[in-house]
Amino acid sequence: MRESWIDRLLELALPEAPVIVDGGANKGNVVERLLTALPRARVLAVEPQPRLARKLAKRFAGDARVTVRAVALGDAAQTRTLSVMNRPTLSSLLPPTGIRDKYADQTLTVTETVDVPVARLDAVAAAADVIKLDLQGYELPALRGATGLLPGVSVVVAETALVPLYAGQALLPELEAFLTEYGFACDGLYDFARDADGRIVSGDAVFVKRKA
Repeated sequence: MRESWIDRLLELALPEAPVIVDGGANKGNVVERLLTALPRARVLAVEPQPRLARKLAKRFAGDARVTVRAVALGDAAQTRTLSVMNRPTLSSLLPPTGIRDKYADQTLTVTETVDVPVARLDAVAAAADVIKLDLQGYELPALRGATGLLPGVSVVVAETALVPLYAGQALLPELEAFLTEYGFACDGLYDFARDADGRIVSGDAVFVKRKA
């Protein structure tokens, strides 16, 4: 039984040494899981929070398979304000709104704001086989900034929401519509979260390139 999108990734026909982009790498736990599952993979870990990016670089300093970039991903090179939450994994370039309902049992606050550089993914990476994005609502702009890479990408994994969690966030249907234009089909939703009423509000959507 598949427990996560990484389990699904292992079932797909990927190169022996795939190039994987981890957008929103945070502390590097997903990077670690990817390297355990795919030991020959090369991972570009992208993390905009300066403190976390430094920790990432230190954590993987001795691993030539991992490259760390301290930028946010978007559709244009610019500087934007990142709202850093007391739960760092929820930090976003978009103002938090419904995310507080998703975590109704916790007190979520913005602890600081920091200006961070934003880059297009196709300006940061020369190629990718897999793109994983966990950007707290900023996945669609990041995908728009990856259009130079998407023709060569086999799998996109994007955290997505079925209800708005951040102001201006694109929901699952919008992500699916965009990726359909580049030949991808939604393969499944993994690691999903439910609200207090039992409704699925978010999860990791896997999109697989359709065979020509």
